Amino acid sequence: MSKEIKNQGTGVGAKRAAPRPYVMPETTSVPMVNDLLEPYEVYFKSPLAKLGAIKQGLHADAITDLLQVTGATQIDIARWLDITEPTLRKHIQGSRELNRGLSEHIIQLFELFDKGLDTFGSLDEFKSWLKNYNPGIDAIPFELLDTLTGISIVLNQLIRIDYGVLA
Repeated sequence: MSKEIKNQGTGVGAKRAAPRPYVMPETTSVPMVNDLLEPYEVYFKSPLAKLGAIKQGLHADAITDLLQVTGATQIDIARWLDITEPTLRKHIQGSRELNRGLSEHIIQLFELFDKGLDTFGSLDEFKSWLKNYNPGIDAIPFELLDTLTGISIVLNQLIRIDYGVLA
């Protein structure tokens, strides 16, 4: 990646700060995560089921499940979903279905964490990997989870790890 692209948005000649690992709470056990992911697994296997769920909208409980699976804070989840914390809390307390954009983003995050668990065999190892700079994608994977394209980049890197293609 050229220096011009790396410095884009930081001003001409600005130096890029050294990447710092993100510290994420480690509170969720694998059996509990598998139980939380189980209702969403049908969406990972069937694009039509995924599309139907997105169009219908996930129930607001999906955000609570996402918080538990990822171990991320409400601040992180709000940032990933591009909503404010008060809006996130309203969704958590509400009983309405989520809009299509939120539903799609949440399903993609569940799919990523399911794949990460499969790739690393441990949620703690996957979370550790997410927090650290990855030269294969020239970023800290955790910081890419705020867009569907970023999630796709991280997912593709997990597939590369599965096949031993790291360069």
